[in-house]
Amino acid sequence: MTTMNKEQIRETVLRVLEDVVPNAANQALEPNISFHDQLELDSIDFLRLMMNLEKELNVTIFDFDYPKLSTLNGCENYLSERLTLAA
Repeated sequence: MTTMNKEQIRETVLRVLEDVVPNAANQALEPNISFHDQLELDSIDFLRLMMNLEKELNVTIFDFDYPKLSTLNGCENYLSERLTLAA
């Protein structure tokens, strides 16, 4: 598995997020404000986002870690760490 830098992870998260929430203004997201607050992302959409990220990045995201992934920066940091451990 190749490791990804944070910019590549961010691009992947934004692409997957756009699949889950098609009309999201992804490029205008504040990186430290929750997806829920910015996009009114409900729990089902958030779960879809987590499942799609797992599939896209071939990484396991534990459900007890979901709160760590509630923001764009949180996703970058968590996924960067998980991908490094998986490599």
